[in-house]
Order: sequence, then structure tokens, then C-alpha cells
Amino acid sequence: MKFKATFSSVGVQWLERFAPIFDKLGKELSVLFTPNSIHLVQNHAESGGIEIHADLLKDEVFDACLLQSANDNKIGVRLEPASLCRVLRGLVGSEATHVEVKLIKREVAPGTSLPFLCFDSKGVVDVVQDVPLAGPLNRREVEDLETIVQANVVDVPYWLCLDRAATEAAHAAVERFRAVGDVVELATTKAGSLHLTTNKGGHVALGAELRGAGVLPASEDRYESSRAGGGGAWDGGTGRGTGTQPGLEDESAGPCERLAESKACGEASVANVGTRTLRRSLSGVASNPSRALVGVAGHGRHVELVFRYDRQAVRGPDAVGLMVRMPVEEDDELERWEEDSD
Repeated sequence: MKFKATFSSVGVQWLERFAPIFDKLGKELSVLFTPNSIHLVQNHAESGGIEIHADLLKDEVFDACLLQSANDNKIGVRLEPASLCRVLRGLVGSEATHVEVKLIKREVAPGTSLPFLCFDSKGVVDVVQDVPLAGPLNRREVEDLETIVQANVVDVPYWLCLDRAATEAAHAAVERFRAVGDVVELATTKAGSLHLTTNKGGHVALGAELRGAGVLPASEDRYESSRAGGGGAWDGGTGRGTGTQPGLEDESAGPCERLAESKACGEASVANVGTRTLRRSLSGVASNPSRALVGVAGHGRHVELVFRYDRQAVRGPDAVGLMVRMPVEEDDELERWEEDSD
């Protein structure tokens, strides 16, 4: 088993963006090296209830890489994210111009050797730093990591595409929710709106509506398709007489009315998510994404959140991503929460 690589001009900076997020979420982080990519992964037990992984193309992070193993040239390790953060901050702070990393075994006591990731940097000051490891992981453990990585971005009928300002606004809203309720109703609409509401004692106490988001795929964007269809009143068989077409929101209505209309027309996807879970999921805002995609899975069992970095990546918009899968609250959990709120 061999691993040795030379960082690209942006490789250290990418890892330094993501490592603090994982450090905030938990005390253990898995790193998976494959012939084409690098993945930083935390499962729901390690992160406090969510599945989260940063995915980077190998060529975005490394200029050169030697990777060999009996497991299809894949190597997985576990480490403390705090240790990785310290090393990466040191590399950025020392303005290292050349950084190599390799998997080594170092003798820590007579007859005892343990694995480390060794970072050898040259710059204003030449420094060698080690990050202790657990592993390398066996084949089954590597497969478990791959299952988490490959599970995202499936079974979601449509996505809302939030720009940076909207993503930060959603994060700020959920931060306020923590003092009000333990559960957030998250709703996306095909008219491009994200609704976040929490309540206490059965009444809506605090909410946020973010409008004007793009809808992906475009075929699900009811605002665009309705606008392309021309004007005209719409009854829709509801008898409401709103004077809007399907998918076009009534500008004269309030957020609650607009959401109720979308639900009644089958144009909304709704999930109840723990406030703490949603807060942890939105911690990816700290990585300075260009935008975020949010979608409710078709079977309603989880919500997907994808942070995108677009032109920030040297190798193209798909070179870097941060994926989050958050579970929804079960009905019995909601009933207990509502009883406690009464």
C-alpha cells in the first residue's frame, strides 16, 4: 500500500476550507482516496445526525499522486479533524510553496509503529508535520464510505438553486429558530420559493420565505413554464379565483397563503427537520459556496443539501462539492414534540 502526493496551488486551501466544518460537527473524520477523487466523510453517528461529505477531484487537489493498494487502488483512513485543521492552518500561515503528503508508519515505541499522514512543506520555514491515523480501513469499511458518497443527489424530484445571499439568509433564519422551536417545517415550491417555519405551542412563531430561486430541472420550474404560456386567469378547480396561473404565486398574498396554495396544487414538497439538524447541515455556509441546492426526497425520508463552488474551482464547477443528507422527523417524534409544546 502506497500513497504519496504533491499538492496543487489550491489543494491545501480547499482542504483548509472544509476541515473546520467537520471539526465543528464531530471528533472523527474519514478520508477516502481513490484514483480519481478525494472524499472527506462523516456518517450520522460521527456528525451528530447527518451524513456529510466533501468531494474533490484528485487533479484539483494534487499536481502529482501515487496511489496503490490491493483494494482497487483505494485507501481509507480515519483521523481527528482537529489535528488536520492544525496542520492545514500551519501550512496556510507559513505560506508554503511546496507541500507533499504521504502515508507512513512511524515507530512510536520500541516494537510499535503507527500510521500517520506526513505533511512535508517548504517555504519561508520548512516544516514536517504528522497527523495520527486509525487504519488503513479494510475493504468493507471503504465500501461503507462509498455508499455514503454515492447515496446523495438521488430520488429528488426537483431542486431549488439558492444563490449565496439566499443561502446565507437561510442560515441566519435557522440560527434564530434555535430559540423558538425544536422542529422546522422546510418546504420547497416549484415556483422557486423556500419556506422555513417553526412553532411553539402549535402556533407559527417564526418563519422565513426566500423567493426567486431557480428550479432544477427546468422542466419542473412552474414559474418559467407558466410565464412562457402567456397570461390569463386561473381557477385550477379550487374556486379560489386567485387570478394567477398554475405555479405563479399570488403577489398580493402573504407567505403562509402562498405556501398553502402551493400545497393545495401539489406544487410543494414538505419535510419536518430538527432545528439542530438543519443548523448543522447549514454549517457548510462557512466554506464560502457560490450557491446551494436544496431538495426534498420523493419518498420524504430525507432532505438533500448540495453546496456548489462553480468558478472557484480550477478544474470546473464539478471539481468540488459539499453534500449533506439530513433525516426528517418521524411522525411519533413530532407527536411527542407537539405534546411537549402544549
